[in-house]
Amino acid sequence: MRKVLLLLACIAGPALAAVQSGTITRPAELRTTPFSDGKLVKTLPQGTGVEVVKRVGGWYEVKAPGATGWVRMWVLRFSAPASGATSAQQTAQVLRSGRSGSTYTTATTGVRGLSEEDLANAVPDPAAVQALESLAVGQSDARGFAHQAALKADPRALK
Repeated sequence: MRKVLLLLACIAGPALAAVQSGTITRPAELRTTPFSDGKLVKTLPQGTGVEVVKRVGGWYEVKAPGATGWVRMWVLRFSAPASGATSAQQTAQVLRSGRSGSTYTTATTGVRGLSEEDLANAVPDPAAVQALESLAVGQSDARGFAHQAALKADPRALK
């Protein structure tokens, strides 16, 4: 296994160092660090072209016109590899992004606390869904609670 990883690193290493271009798919907050509480540098508009420098978790460090910072993974679409891209460069793209395919789309599903047997034997329960819906709070009640608790709206949630 070590030999395989070493070989992969040797093949993909030079390509991993290459800068990949991409496009911002929706307005995105450019931050100083790869964390949601990092200082906001600026908001990048949809369609902004960027150069991707590196990835850390679900964040990409990008060079945008006039600024450098971090954006969340899901607001970035990589440019298609050049038609002359080598297989090592394409492999590096997959390793760098965690994504594959010509659209660079990732779809995942996670289930926590359920076994395969639980999932295989699952049965819809409309009565349980209806019971949950009966617990829903209306917008006016929610606003009243927020006002009573002196909560303030997060401007980012109002977009």
